Amino acid sequence: MDTGQLSPISTELDMPPVGAAASSVPTMIHSATSSCAESWSTSYSDGADPGDDTDENDVSWEKNSDDVLTVPKIEPLEDDGFHMNEVKEAPRTPIPEPKDATAPQAKLKRPRGRPRKHPLTPQVAANKVAKGRSKTGCITCRKRKKKCDEAKPRCLNCEKNAVVCEGYHEKTIWKSGKERAEEERQKRHSLPHITLQPIFQGVETPEDMVFLNHYISHLSGVLTVEGQHKNAFKDMLLQMAVEHRGLMHSILSVASRHIDYDTPYGLKILSSNPKITLASLLNRSQFHHNAAMEKLCEPVGNESDPKNKTNLSPRYGQMLCLLLQTLAEGTTNGEHRVHLSAYKNLIQQSPPPDNAFLIFITEFFQYRVFADELIRYPDLHIPRLATEDWEPWLEIQPARLIGIADGLFHYLAQITTIRNNIRANMAAEVDPVVDYTSLYRAAEIDSAIREWTPHWPPGDSRDRVGLLYKQMMWVYLFRTIYPPSSSSPSTLFPQTAPSIIPLSPTSQSHSARTPSSTERPTSSHTTPPRAESPPPIRYPPHHDHRITLAVDESLAIMDSFKPSDPVQTLLLVPCLVIGCACFAPAQRERVRTALRTVRGYTGLRNCDRVGEVLEEVWRLMERGDWARVWDWQGVARSIGLDFSCA
Repeated sequence: MDTGQLSPISTELDMPPVGAAASSVPTMIHSATSSCAESWSTSYSDGADPGDDTDENDVSWEKNSDDVLTVPKIEPLEDDGFHMNEVKEAPRTPIPEPKDATAPQAKLKRPRGRPRKHPLTPQVAANKVAKGRSKTGCITCRKRKKKCDEAKPRCLNCEKNAVVCEGYHEKTIWKSGKERAEEERQKRHSLPHITLQPIFQGVETPEDMVFLNHYISHLSGVLTVEGQHKNAFKDMLLQMAVEHRGLMHSILSVASRHIDYDTPYGLKILSSNPKITLASLLNRSQFHHNAAMEKLCEPVGNESDPKNKTNLSPRYGQMLCLLLQTLAEGTTNGEHRVHLSAYKNLIQQSPPPDNAFLIFITEFFQYRVFADELIRYPDLHIPRLATEDWEPWLEIQPARLIGIADGLFHYLAQITTIRNNIRANMAAEVDPVVDYTSLYRAAEIDSAIREWTPHWPPGDSRDRVGLLYKQMMWVYLFRTIYPPSSSSPSTLFPQTAPSIIPLSPTSQSHSARTPSSTERPTSSHTTPPRAESPPPIRYPPHHDHRITLAVDESLAIMDSFKPSDPVQTLLLVPCLVIGCACFAPAQRERVRTALRTVRGYTGLRNCDRVGEVLEEVWRLMERGDWARVWDWQGVARSIGLDFSCA
């Protein structure tokens, strides 16, 4: 084979048949546009002359007349020593077999279009089985009803659309009750322990909140005649209690003792607070009382210390609350007098530095000091709390109560002095029991009472209460200087002409009056009274009509006040004095109604003690024991009632 021939292996062309068959194979003709390598044909010359210089195996390229494109002649190789049988197949590159020969690799399909200059990094998608709509998308995509790519921590779809991704719902896993309890226990042990201190000292439990709410919304309003915008029990006491633990305990203690759990109000408190019970309220009430007493008994310390002077006002506030607690509970052992005595001793040595608070507590305590004269039985071994020559340290302005700033209760102390002297003369059987000195002093007091005039702004109900107090003071004086004779028998009052007894040497004489229908004697020839007729009224001997007129006028004033009027707080003292002069059953019933109204408004149980004293006095009236009826302080002592009637 000559050097101009190509190896079939190197050219990867099919060789034509050699020999006789070669002449019968036609020459291949291809179009010039064909790109196939087979468009070039080769022929081997077997009819060459021996004399030719060319080898018989040389390949000759011929072009027939019919061929469109003539195959170019291949240049001979320079290496004349090349032989076909020396050509060997090149070794193939070994391909590593996969570990898992059984799993055939998926053939990647060539993507359509022009290849990228910077191809993207292929993302390996998780093999997820389509299950319809997904419910694990972000909150924003679920609201917008858009498909979410569920990227974490924020959805790429939300960032692409420039919306705020609200994140994903917390995945909930069902757990049994034991598992949840164990998880909660572990959380409690793992979390740090913190202690939330009470915002107000002493107010720590739900029971304390009940007491504090009762004091603010109810109790502080019934203790004063002022409106809510001038309530000293809130504006002064409560402000000090925020900074003083002992006063806060005292306020919560008196509020807890004031609540009556048998009333609809008390039952509503229990039903509206499921976390509390009656037992828990009573226990907490006792706790506050003990804590208040412990704080009150602490020594004051050096008076020159500014801090001790600051603590004086809360100490007076604690005394005030303890006194109110005796009124709320209706104690009958004279405990209120202990607090009144402590006030009088402390106020003389260490008055509070705040003048406004000093005026408030002075009027509050002195009102109850003077009112205590109406129920206290005199004791030679214990000095009286009320004095006739008492004067306030500062001018009481503005006045809240009646009788202190205007000086009316000074006459009450003077009348009590006369009564104590008459009681001592009756016990010693001195004749006469009312001496000239007592009569002269009574005349002076009567003249002063007539000249006394209340001064309250127009429209204030205390203006009418002032007239009631003025009438009450006159009744107290009249009943004091006209004691019954112990030797006079108890009789009915069918007098044909009333006795005319002047009130005092300076009082105006009264003419004879016409007896009323209830006082007219019945003739023996008249028809006997029917069964439904009221029983005859028992009057004391030498009864005067002036006391009956004064009682009727006083009852008319008390009936004129509405049950919700704040002046109901001031009506308990007139109920006691006027009630001890009510001889007619109709008058007694009106006093009972007034007492129930005061009790319903204030909620103070000392109103019940006043009612008990009056019922005993009225029972003695029916028996005709006029000496004991006159001395109602002795009646209260005999039945074991020593309380504050204010």
